[in-house]
Formats: sequence, structure tokens, C-alpha cells
Amino acid sequence: MHIFFVLEDFCLGGVERVSEQLITGLLTFHNCKISIICEQKRGDLTERFTTLAPVYELGHKNKSIAFRQLATQLNPDIIVFTKGGLSKYGLFVRKQIKKVAVQHVPINLPQEHFFKNMIRRLGATFLYSQLNSIVCVSNGILNNLVKLNVVSKKNTRCIYNPVLDESIKKLAQQGVKYSNYFVCVGRLHHQKGYDLLVNAVDKVKQTIPDVKVIVIGDGPEYDNLKELINYKKLSANIILEGAQNNPYKYIAHAKAILLTSRWEGLPTVLVEAAFLNTPIIAFDCNYGPKELTNNGHNGYLVKPFDVDEFADKVITLSNNQSTLSPPDVESFFLPAATHSYHALFKSLL
Repeated sequence: MHIFFVLEDFCLGGVERVSEQLITGLLTFHNCKISIICEQKRGDLTERFTTLAPVYELGHKNKSIAFRQLATQLNPDIIVFTKGGLSKYGLFVRKQIKKVAVQHVPINLPQEHFFKNMIRRLGATFLYSQLNSIVCVSNGILNNLVKLNVVSKKNTRCIYNPVLDESIKKLAQQGVKYSNYFVCVGRLHHQKGYDLLVNAVDKVKQTIPDVKVIVIGDGPEYDNLKELINYKKLSANIILEGAQNNPYKYIAHAKAILLTSRWEGLPTVLVEAAFLNTPIIAFDCNYGPKELTNNGHNGYLVKPFDVDEFADKVITLSNNQSTLSPPDVESFFLPAATHSYHALFKSLL
């Protein structure tokens, strides 16, 4: 079975990390042949992807023509579009090649106005009608797509991201130079709500002056976030560590992981935190945190954008150890998730 994996680039993000794991699992457990197609060959994970399988860059010219030529030349059995928008390239390959897209985020994005979300919805409805299957990373995402008539339930399924294996625990044992801290992991992007995090930490500081939050990640909001941290006089409380090859050690040694996202699909970092027995404090955003934490029974859920309540939960965890049991993450282990994908691919062929 020859599988194309299509990515935008190899920058450090949730989609890229999940794709790396899935490719590793398919190579390890099912001996598949993999080719990796990217729009641009750049990013912190480039070397890791190039060691997994051959990488082909679409380049800066006509990407659609380049993609069609690659599909004709290499003749894959399955094409996996790791983001829904990338499925536009599926319009340019022959129908005999089976095509699958992975939907990681809601179609209706909270920061976008009505008409832009309507265009996204119509575009996704058209593109997904040309595919053989759509994989949603959470049941919340799946139900949302079906409710909006973007997809039919018969060719859509939920497969949790393959993000866990025992190597994570080994990496998590490495030491860090910080102690008594909270952690955030994710791209510095509007979606992740780091401006809300800053406001929450500002409130926590009034009660706990030495509160410390380590932020792991990089992205387009770095300069704006740095400016806001300095403006709020929080440079000693919020430390930007940048992208790290081993975020697990920071998660494992933290008092809790904080997630202030405006929206999600199902946050990989919360799954990793649960696996490492690190307590969770998260906005109850669409979608994922509620599903993962069993409606808040296995983590602290906060009403979206309620900075005051979020700060209260941080203070609570600063003073007491969490008594909540971690969520069940068995479905997120690499063999289970990889098997689900492989079974889907076999059913299409």
C-alpha cells in the first residue's frame, strides 16, 4: 500500500507532530510505502520527516500542476491530506486514487465573521464531496460537520490522533531548569489565546506574586505576545522558551498544563499531559477539552474567555495538589490509532 501524506510544511505544530507519529506507526506496524508531499520544505521538523520517507516539495510555481505530476509519476493508492484545505489538490488527480482528509478544527472559526465562515463551510462541502473519507480528530468535530451538512455520516469517522507511545515517558524523565511552574505548549497563534493567558496570569500574580508559566512554542504572535508580557510587567512570570524538541519534560514537571485556546479539534498537548499525569486547566472551547476530560470530571474546565475563573483554578492548583484522576487516553496510543487508519485505508481499497 503506497500512501501520499500531504502537508503545508514541517513547522512545529500539532498537525505536523501527529502526522509524523502516524507515518511512523504505518511504517512500523503495517510496512506501508510512504511518500511525503509538502508545499514548502521548511520548519523545525524537516530533518525528522526526511528520515522517515522521501519528501517532495511542490515549490513556489503552480502547485496544483506539480501535485498532479507527482501523483501521476508515483501513483499512490491513498492520498492523505493532513489538513482539510489541502484537499484542493485532490481535484487534480484521477479518481482511482483514494483520497482522505483529516479535519482538526471546526469549520466555523470563532474569530472569523459570518460570511467568511460561510465561505469556509461551502468550500469544505464541495472539496469533501470529492473525497472518499473524512477523518475527524474528535466526536465534537464530526458531529459539527454532520450538523452543518458539510459531510454525510456514512463517509466520516472519528479517529483520535496517534500521539502516545512509551518513548514520551522516557523523554519526560529529562530534567528542566525550572521548578514550581505551570506550562503552555502550542504555536503562538491567535487561536491559542495567549493574550487571555497573559490576562489570567496578571490576575494570579495579585495573589501569588512569583507565579511562573513556561510557554513552549513559536509562531506569528511572538512579537505581539512579548510586547504584551512586557506591558503587563510579567516578564518574570511568563517565560517564552520557544519551540523545543522535547516538550514532554516541561509537561511532566509542571504543576498543571494550561490551555486558553479559543477553539480546538482535540488538543494533543492535553492528551500528552494526561498520559504524564499532569493536571489540566482548560477553557471549555469547541472542541476537545470536554470530550477528553469526561465533561470536566478528569480536569478543570473553565467557561470560554472567563479569565477570572481560569485564574482561580490556577490559584487552587498552586495551593493544593489535584485530586482529579487523569483522563483515559488508551485510544491515543500509536498502535491503536495507526490500526484504525490502516483499517480505513484497506476498506477504501
